[in-house]
Amino acid sequence: MLDAITQILSGRYWWVYAIIFLGKLLEVALATLRTSLIVKGEKVLGAIVAAVEYTIWILITATVLADFTSDPLKIVVLTLAFSLGQILGAYIEEKLALGTCTINAVFSHRHDADKAADMLRQKGFALTIFDGEGRESANRTIVMMTLKRKHVDTAIKLIHKADPKAVISTAQSVSLEGGTIAGRFKTDTSSLFK
Repeated sequence: MLDAITQILSGRYWWVYAIIFLGKLLEVALATLRTSLIVKGEKVLGAIVAAVEYTIWILITATVLADFTSDPLKIVVLTLAFSLGQILGAYIEEKLALGTCTINAVFSHRHDADKAADMLRQKGFALTIFDGEGRESANRTIVMMTLKRKHVDTAIKLIHKADPKAVISTAQSVSLEGGTIAGRFKTDTSSLFK
């Protein structure tokens, strides 16, 4: 099989360069996705993606590198595909929105924070609300929540609907133990998309 692939990729036809480009693009996109999956705790899925990624690497990259001096254009194609594959992998990972995020929203007025908390809870989000102290000892109210990353945009829209001036920070969570998002309380996400 490897001999057949080597024969195909040794030509100098436009479709050979296209196969090399698309293969490398897919391989690097999968590598980017695999790294993200493993960092977010999806080790089994990450290992499956790694197997596919490495198979493509063997079939495309290793074959091209074995004879790169006879056709330097193939190296240019590999390099370009490698660069664009990073972007594609990041885009795919962003669209999949795997993992969890923590949102901290700081409100200047308690009634705005309470309004946001009510709206968020009606949509099935779990949160914690507490008082804080800002610059020059100003009273602030903080809403803190950990949620699936795919629901972050919805939560932020609800917070801004309650208070357009709320200061919002988000951070990806590397690990999470306990709490409502971890399975003790089933969040009704069906209303999140209405």
